[in-house]
Amino acid sequence: MSAAISTIDAYIAACPDAHRELLSALREIILEAAPRETTETISYKMPTFRYHGNLIHFALHKAHLGIYPGAAALEALKAKISGYKTTKGAILLPLDQPLPRQLIKDLVMYNAALLKDRKGPTWHESRGNWQEAGELMQRLMLKAGLQKTFKWGSDIYTYDNKNVIGWGGFKNFFSLWFYNGVFLEDKDKVLVAASEGKTRALRQWRFTDVKDMDEQKILAYILESIRTIKDGKSITPQKAPHKSPSGLLKEYLDADEALKTAFNRLTPGKQRAYMEYVDEARQEQTKLARLEKIRPLILDGKGLHDKYKR
Repeated sequence: MSAAISTIDAYIAACPDAHRELLSALREIILEAAPRETTETISYKMPTFRYHGNLIHFALHKAHLGIYPGAAALEALKAKISGYKTTKGAILLPLDQPLPRQLIKDLVMYNAALLKDRKGPTWHESRGNWQEAGELMQRLMLKAGLQKTFKWGSDIYTYDNKNVIGWGGFKNFFSLWFYNGVFLEDKDKVLVAASEGKTRALRQWRFTDVKDMDEQKILAYILESIRTIKDGKSITPQKAPHKSPSGLLKEYLDADEALKTAFNRLTPGKQRAYMEYVDEARQEQTKLARLEKIRPLILDGKGLHDKYKR
């Protein structure tokens, strides 16, 4: 399947001739059972139907047609699917047999009922249309052919195992971050350094409205970022100077020998994260609350951000 697929029409058109009619029929069955507000997209390289969340996916494989309604739907309708091969969240349908029309409709309607009362995203009220922005970026990732990984609590897209781009929504803007941004020509003059004096290579492109996100321009920046990696451009990381605890954190550690010993066993990076976490609090009460919060983590030998690591 081509990396440039970004719509269900394109997905079906790219499939073998012998299976296009089957996929079109499946799409029609899903839409017949889905609520009117359902939208179509490509997610995880699969045709996806959304209604207050993911309603159902499907994907054509070499030996079967995969229907992905999720584990909850399969468990609820297990009596009806007993004759089919399944995985934890999917039904594997034979390619040479008629589609089980009613079963597919039942799966769609079950998920629609679950999602009906789920409050839809509210980012559009105060934070901009982040979901739409995120879906736009997913389409561009398919075109760019990047690999997805998970780092620092976010999805990061890489080329040749080197970071290219990530993104996220914040209170007042949606941000793309280019990890080799310092080497980009930036002919549109849109890139900014998020933290002056701290960020060496990374640059951000910020948007306050998804309508301002030009797919062709963003893709051009992504492709230029990939070229910087192919050309071997990089900035050698500089080792941060050693920093010792100060202020309330130092007093807190000095008053608890076991805690101090545990802190000293942490890596310099973990120590620095804890120091910055406490120091950035402006009020003493907040500092004290943070000290109590991090105490069990330090005693367990954990870093402040370990819970985000996979």
